[in-house]
Amino acid sequence: MTGVKGMIGSRLVGELLKAGHHVIGIDRTGKEVCGKNYARYQADLGDKERIKMIVDTNKVDRFIHLAALAHTEGESDLSWDRYYHVNVKCAKNLFDAAGEKPVLFISTIDVYGFFDGKSIVDGQTELHPVSNYGKSKALAEKACRKLKHYTIFRFSPIYSDEIKRDIQKRYYLKYPNVAYQVGRGTEYEILNVKKAIKSIEAWCNTEPINDIRVIKDSKSMWTPDYIKAERKAGRAKLVLHFPRWIVCCGYVVLKRVFGENEKTYLLNKVVYPLKSK
Repeated sequence: MTGVKGMIGSRLVGELLKAGHHVIGIDRTGKEVCGKNYARYQADLGDKERIKMIVDTNKVDRFIHLAALAHTEGESDLSWDRYYHVNVKCAKNLFDAAGEKPVLFISTIDVYGFFDGKSIVDGQTELHPVSNYGKSKALAEKACRKLKHYTIFRFSPIYSDEIKRDIQKRYYLKYPNVAYQVGRGTEYEILNVKKAIKSIEAWCNTEPINDIRVIKDSKSMWTPDYIKAERKAGRAKLVLHFPRWIVCCGYVVLKRVFGENEKTYLLNKVVYPLKSK
């Protein structure tokens, strides 16, 4: 498993160990650990030889690739070259090491790009990513689909009780004081980290098939409910209300002027939140 110190990986390791699995973890930071059922190696996925050594030494029979450049907070280099190196080249290194063993690749709904508000997306929907993150993940998916045994999970915006930065973008202009609401409210598909972990655990216990799935909570997020909870907790002291027709008109104008880019993509998410099967 890569990215074992991340938001998902750090929780997933414990659950897999409880279930009786032997886990070999890789992360580029932290001390190495060696135990009966768990070993963690400090390694850069750009180092093909070290990755191969870890895999061969431990006789790995399944791979879960979580590691990625996703969040921009605290990152000094967000160039396309860095996204490509971390999310594509490093993924390919792991895929090469896996060979014919099953691989679960964690991707993102950002690979879909602009949504028209009409069609429902699924694993077979054509991809038109806009952001560097989405583009790099789409390229890694393409490489993954060349493997003999693969599964791709496209995660909806993920959150936990403690970490909500991915979903806060949907109702905060500036955390923790300035929130916003469009029209009567907006419904977004999101993913609790517990549901994400259960989905990965299930994959570990079943015979893999070559498929692509969107992973999301059974219930969508309704922004007025979340804003209400934030105000009750003493945050969201100012809530800006925008009529939906103004936001939609602004989106149409900006898209015609500037085309499809990362900034108009952010507005697209507000006007036409993604819907999936």
